[in-house]
Amino acid sequence: MARYLVDTSVLIDYSKFYEPARNWLQRVIDSDDDVGTCSVIVAEFMSGIRPQDREDWDEVLANMAYWDIAYETATQAGYYRYVLARQGIQLQTPDALIAAVAKEQSAILVTNNARDFPMTDIDLLVP
Repeated sequence: MARYLVDTSVLIDYSKFYEPARNWLQRVIDSDDDVGTCSVIVAEFMSGIRPQDREDWDEVLANMAYWDIAYETATQAGYYRYVLARQGIQLQTPDALIAAVAKEQSAILVTNNARDFPMTDIDLLVP
């Protein structure tokens, strides 16, 4: 059984019926694999959802695991930003937090924006 953290970019593609993200995510949701999200992803995704569609998307997201951002996870995100900044890579705090959640949960980060996650200690999947 695999464990996946679904990035905002994949949720957006899923919501717009874009392939291959739509098919991939539906297949994983219907499987025994763990599919998760976190506060950053939920906030980013829901910021683009019309009020009349929120109830439907609340239901979709409620069927995914929800992984909190603990103190240790936030510390890891800060470490990512520190290390990468010294390599000349400017990492946005939301991306650092998402990567830290993936690391904390031993989850594969599923994203359409692999360049936003240059960390070498997390696994990425582009659907």
